[in-house]
Amino acid sequence: MIDSGLARALVLALAAAVAVPAAAQVLYKLTDRQGRVTYSDRAPKDFDGTVVRLEPDPAANVVPSAKTEAPSRPANAPSEWAENRRRTRAELEKRLRAAQARVEAAQKARAEGGEPLPEELQTIQRHGPPLKAGQQPPNPNCFVSRFPNGDASLNCPSRVPHDAFYERQKKLDEELASAEEELALAERAYRGGTD
Repeated sequence: MIDSGLARALVLALAAAVAVPAAAQVLYKLTDRQGRVTYSDRAPKDFDGTVVRLEPDPAANVVPSAKTEAPSRPANAPSEWAENRRRTRAELEKRLRAAQARVEAAQKARAEGGEPLPEELQTIQRHGPPLKAGQQPPNPNCFVSRFPNGDASLNCPSRVPHDAFYERQKKLDEELASAEEELALAERAYRGGTD
């Protein structure tokens, strides 16, 4: 049985051995004539018993790490996640650029399509009271005509757009609105997909 002083000495010796750097971790096992064992971090002088020098093997306390198979791609190749993100960004940017081009084309078509085409015009006759003496007609193409009952009328023919012009304008407006809506969706998707 180990006495309490010996147990304390053993605990202190072990604590000292753990606290010192690995290069200085040398212990001495002291066994006296009665068979009692003590440990010390210093070699004793004039000890009547057996002294054994204990040096820890630094490699004995190393646990090998679990080795995993290295990926087959080169070390500097981007990860699959990064490659997917880059591809998604490129697709979203392409969609955004296409939507912007569509809006620009629709705006240009709307600006250039504001005037009636020759085939979208019709001639109408506007009748008004006859001119008084010395009065000038509102347009140079106005002339005096007579109704079947003999009443005089100032007839001013003019060319105005017919329904085809207004239908074309409606389609241009719808195309512009659709292009702007597509652009808004593409911008939202681009911002969401690249954050």
